[in-house]
Amino acid sequence: MPYRPRELVVRAREAAALLLATFDREETVARFLDLYAAEYRRPGRADQPAFYREQLERIRRESVLAAVLRIEAALPTRLKVSVTVRHNQRRQKKRARASRKPKAALELRIPFLDLFREEFFVALGQAMDWSEEDAQEFWRDLDLYRMLSTRNRAQARTGAGAGPFVDRVALLLDPSLMEQARRAAGRFQLEVHSTADRVLRKVFSRRREN
Repeated sequence: MPYRPRELVVRAREAAALLLATFDREETVARFLDLYAAEYRRPGRADQPAFYREQLERIRRESVLAAVLRIEAALPTRLKVSVTVRHNQRRQKKRARASRKPKAALELRIPFLDLFREEFFVALGQAMDWSEEDAQEFWRDLDLYRMLSTRNRAQARTGAGAGPFVDRVALLLDPSLMEQARRAAGRFQLEVHSTADRVLRKVFSRRREN
């Protein structure tokens, strides 16, 4: 295996902490809201401070959901694990000719994905001070993100703003001007994905003795 279990635990917890720290240190969501308000002459933090704070917190949560989904999708590549299974006759024949060693390696590696995910979500929940209800709600929303993102995968490959993040953020951002808000949310989604990618690159940038 490229990583020992202890190494994965450290990386998973670091990824969760670094993701939240990056969002907050760079004021990712606040900057997005301020730029939108300035560009389209919409109410901002000075005009409606209470609404702005609520909007900021809710869009930050959506950003974490989108970033987590991005990180999950990248894990098999980062951990050098292939989890795609295609059921067709040609592949079955090829598999029959192959040795048993790759299959055994795959069976060993999949639990390492689970280990990373488990430690990542534990650290994320601790950092966000989740109650049991908060955790369950986040999991439900993440499942919804997974389902809807799969449906919109074709549009996502083209770079078009589509999917649950775009729709939900637009609704929180400016429901009276949905198409305008969706375009802005689509651009912001690229920034959120870029942040998630940077976090994973940094966490897996070098081997460490743990």
